[in-house]
Amino acid sequence: MRDTADAAVLAQDPSLESAELLTLAAHRDPQVRAAVAARTDAPMAALMSLGYDPSLDVLHALLRNPRTPSSVVRKLSDHRNAALADAAVQRLRNGYR
Repeated sequence: MRDTADAAVLAQDPSLESAELLTLAAHRDPQVRAAVAARTDAPMAALMSLGYDPSLDVLHALLRNPRTPSSVVRKLSDHRNAALADAAVQRLRNGYR
């Protein structure tokens, strides 16, 4: 448990480099991946790969991140979870005009 808590705190460290964020984007704990997905300085590769994450928390964090590519948001608009899909459609309507 401590490992996950430490990794979640580490994922929020503003001094982390892109390579470290990419590693944390593949962490086994969804809290850690969500922390990376929420970062506006996350590498584009991390944001794109997290678009396939099974955790709704991670996917919602991606939708809140203004740097998440529109291609990822479009993909999430077809998600089987209605609340997530609706949030993605709203983002598409409001954010990419």
